[in-house]
Amino acid sequence: MMKKRICALALLLALVLTFAACGKKTNGGYTVVVPSDAHYSEQDIRAAMRVAVRHFEQEFDGCKLLSICYDEAKVKDAEPEWAAQYDADEAIVLLSSFHVDGSGGDGSLNANSDYTDWQWILVRSNGGAWQLKTWGY
Repeated sequence: MMKKRICALALLLALVLTFAACGKKTNGGYTVVVPSDAHYSEQDIRAAMRVAVRHFEQEFDGCKLLSICYDEAKVKDAEPEWAAQYDADEAIVLLSSFHVDGSGGDGSLNANSDYTDWQWILVRSNGGAWQLKTWGY
């Protein structure tokens, strides 16, 4: 009986540590997921996220950000195309999830709904600051 409890506690601890490493809650109440083995550094990814989140907070009235992440496996093939389209050296594609309240945001979003895998496309050249170019599905 004691071995089962120890195994259960060890499993629970492993799950907690796994999920803690995947993301963290910020002051804004949303989850940030930054992989440790991505093409971009954690600092580069977080800098791009700050630009996207700032735009979200300024322009997406009636919406609550739930998460933002960099999922290289989902977006890496699109990044060179985005960089070329905007005549930049690099592009990064972030994914976010958010909730729209009853107001429907600016009217272009479905009221009382959740959006997932919403893309934020940012570019930069010569290691400069990330610039947000477009967003959506």
